[in-house]
Amino acid sequence: MHYPIWDASVRIIHWYLVVAVGVMWWSGEQGEMTIHQWVGCSILCLVLTRVLWGWFGSQPSRFNAFVAGPRAIMSYLRSGQRYAGHNPLGALSVLALLTLLITQAASGLFSQDDILFEAPFAYWAGDWSGTLTEWHALNWMLLQGLIALHLLAVIWYQWRKKQPLIQAMVRGRSSYKVSETRPKPLWLAALMAATIGLTLLWLISIAPEAPSYY
Repeated sequence: MHYPIWDASVRIIHWYLVVAVGVMWWSGEQGEMTIHQWVGCSILCLVLTRVLWGWFGSQPSRFNAFVAGPRAIMSYLRSGQRYAGHNPLGALSVLALLTLLITQAASGLFSQDDILFEAPFAYWAGDWSGTLTEWHALNWMLLQGLIALHLLAVIWYQWRKKQPLIQAMVRGRSSYKVSETRPKPLWLAALMAATIGLTLLWLISIAPEAPSYY
């Protein structure tokens, strides 16, 4: 049998992150810090789930199925070979996006503005909280730049090279290749996300608040 290249877990996480990053940007700009915090927590949970899925999930979604070394990247740049999933260059973009998203969400949990907002783990960070707040702002700039490059790459492959990347991420199937391996069930990814989410909620519940001096 033929199965989707991108299983339901990968596609749901992908499209949720598209929406969630937009909400995170809007809530930060508008000062809606409660929304900002909880959306950031959800991003952290799902990105960590995607990382676990890269090791234990469906075969086409595993990192060893699409992450390649410099030689494969150079070969791809010379040949322009089509790949059913991520090409070797696109794999680097995926790893970079996952890294920046984890950094953004995690640093946000330790940040504060010394006026109105204090993240759940700011007290644990101590004197590092200010540094992590600065990293949070810098990382957001890097993340915006990488997202812009990612969108430009998708546009290039979608319309210039006629490779239906968007359609593949919607329905899971590439127009020129499918997977021969049965995908792992969606409930397994949901269980991973729930475990990570509940652990994060527990940590937030036991995190001490900074003492008030007023």
